[in-house]
Amino acid sequence: MIWGQKQFWSPPSDMGYLDDLAFDSRLQYLARRFGIESTLEVGLIEWKGHSFYHVSGMDPNGQRVLIEVFRIDAIGRLEAVLVFEYPPPIRDLYPN
Repeated sequence: MIWGQKQFWSPPSDMGYLDDLAFDSRLQYLARRFGIESTLEVGLIEWKGHSFYHVSGMDPNGQRVLIEVFRIDAIGRLEAVLVFEYPPPIRDLYPN
């Protein structure tokens, strides 16, 4: 988690989720702390009936770095996912 507790956003649509995450100033700030200056990329993985959005960027060495993972909660809001709850397909994308 980014801020020590779960954070929530309420974008209007699936495309809104992608755009909101890619340009979220809090995630941009966190990315800079990891040395990522490039534009953030957001991917979507469907796993066991749930949508997971993973936010990543490229570090100065050209390695893709995972910034944060979100899922859609029961009422359609994005919810930060705890590291130990990341689904295997996302863990496989970011082995380090």
